[in-house]
Amino acid sequence: MRGLSALAQLGVLAFMLILLSEIMSHSMWGGEGNPPSTLDFAVALFGEWWLATVVLGALLSMAMIGSSYLVRDERLVNLIWDLEGDQ
Repeated sequence: MRGLSALAQLGVLAFMLILLSEIMSHSMWGGEGNPPSTLDFAVALFGEWWLATVVLGALLSMAMIGSSYLVRDERLVNLIWDLEGDQ
């Protein structure tokens, strides 16, 4: 089972590397051999797409708060155990 997990992780890594190289070599970045830099990405993300970044951050924070609320276990047995501690 661990071998299958390791193989899946290597497959996902290989897929991500191939996908990244294909995206970086696309013609929409201004021709061959001219991939965007991290500075260009940062300027685009926080300059041109600032509203989408803020909305996405708010949605992700609401999802995290909602998931933490849903995961809580409020059965009486667990609440009593939390109050008593490790005695």
